[in-house]
Amino acid sequence: MTLRIHVLVSPGCAHGQKTIALVREVAATLAAGARIETSEIRSIEEAELLGFRGSPTVLVNGVDVEPGPPGGVGLG
Repeated sequence: MTLRIHVLVSPGCAHGQKTIALVREVAATLAAGARIETSEIRSIEEAELLGFRGSPTVLVNGVDVEPGPPGGVGLG
């Protein structure tokens, strides 16, 4: 099974590019075959669809690496 990593960011996120670079670096070391995707979330509808809780969000096989309490989504 191929590891799937999805980085979600909002437009202008101050930490987005650093997070993407870090994810790529870690994946190259620990999961060379990982599929890495990035998406810029521009609407609340996209945020709801993807479970975007704030920028940046990193999902590994669809699971947030920084889970919080169940709840809302956001663009911030």
